[in-house]
Formats: sequence, structure tokens, C-alpha cells
Amino acid sequence: MKLKWKQISVISACCLAFGVTSYAAGGVESIQAYLNHDFKFTLNSKAWTPKDSDGTVLVPVILNGTSYLPVKAVVEATGGQVQWNDATKTIAITSASGTEVAVPTAGEVSERDQIVIEKMNEIKKKLNLGITKEEVQALFIEKFETAHNSDSEDGSDSYWKYEYFKVSGYNREDYFPDHADHAIDHDGLINKKIGAYLYIEWKNNKLYMYSISYVNPKDNQVYLFVMSPDGTVSDRPVSP
Repeated sequence: MKLKWKQISVISACCLAFGVTSYAAGGVESIQAYLNHDFKFTLNSKAWTPKDSDGTVLVPVILNGTSYLPVKAVVEATGGQVQWNDATKTIAITSASGTEVAVPTAGEVSERDQIVIEKMNEIKKKLNLGITKEEVQALFIEKFETAHNSDSEDGSDSYWKYEYFKVSGYNREDYFPDHADHAIDHDGLINKKIGAYLYIEWKNNKLYMYSISYVNPKDNQVYLFVMSPDGTVSDRPVSP
């Protein structure tokens, strides 16, 4: 079966996964296609049936002799993630390796490190580009603080920060009133004064981008995970 992944993303993610209703918008073209209910699938050599979030079975679309699968169901079945950014009309597909940090097993690192990584993975699963401030507040029991960013050039209009597992009374020594809150507290993370730092940028009351700084227990280096406004993801070590 020939698969065209670029076209799969457009047809399946928009129409089947996200339920886009603004068909009159620019870029949308009417087509004639067919549904084939006879196809069967295997995933890692085991029988598999693609379904949406409500459990409804999804059927491949046949267009001009090519079969198109529901990308959201396929990506999530293999451990990945699909997100829709309504502001930029972008479908972001993230592989499993780009969404989670492996949780070390007991005995390899401290219990605290395991808890930090689990919290980080929880944050990344919950946050999606385009969700509102009210929706984010409902996702977490922790309270946010209003953040400061004096050098933002990407159109963001407000900023939040969450500090996880912070030692009571700790304040970074190099912080000044006009200090940008997205700057990484390298010393605080390495010295375990803070476990992880979530920084969110907002635009028109919708989540525009976010980053998480943390210590990866595998190499004891500070890493920065970034979900960019276009849906691309990076996760890399950063220098002081």
C-alpha cells in the first residue's frame, strides 16, 4: 500500500482528528474520494484497528488509487503526538522520542529525579498550542506566576512561569527586576534548588509556545525542552 505522509497529515489530521469546520477557508479544496471498509491493519505484527478519541473506528480514504490513513490514530498508536495550532493553521507531528524523557529506573538516580522527570512528561502531554489560559489553569493544581520578558520579538503579549520542586526561600542570585524570566537558572537546577521551570508565552489569550528547563539525570546536564509556535520541538543540553 502506497502512503503519502504529507497528504495523510492534511486529510486525516484536519478532517478526522480535529474536526475542522471552516471549510470555506482558503486552501480547502473539495475532492471525491472513497472509504474502504475491507482493509485490515497490523501494528508491530499485531492486529490493529485505528480509532478516534471516542472509540469510533476510522476507515482509510481512497483517492486516485492511493490509500490514506488517519494520521492522529497512527501517530498516537506508535507513541507520538499530533497537535493542531489554529492560529498558524499548523499540524505538528512529534515522534515518541521527541515527547518524553525516559524515566530512570529505581537505583539509577534519586527518587527526586524520577519525580521531576515524571512531572515534566505530564506537562508535555497536557500542554497543546492554542489552548487558553483558563484551560491551562484547569490542567494543573500548581499556581502560576506572571513572568517578565523584556526582549520578546515574536509577538507574544503575556508570560507565565511555574517553578516545580523549588526549595523554600530560594531565590536565584543573578535575578534582577528587569531580568527576563525565560533565562535559565542553571545554578539553581544543578544544585537542586529547583526541579524544573516551565515558561509559557501567550498570544491573544492562547498558548503560543512554552519551554521547560530541567536536569537530565542521565548526564547531569541542564536541558531545555522547547515547543515552538510552529509546532517544532527541540530538547537539548544548554551551557551556563
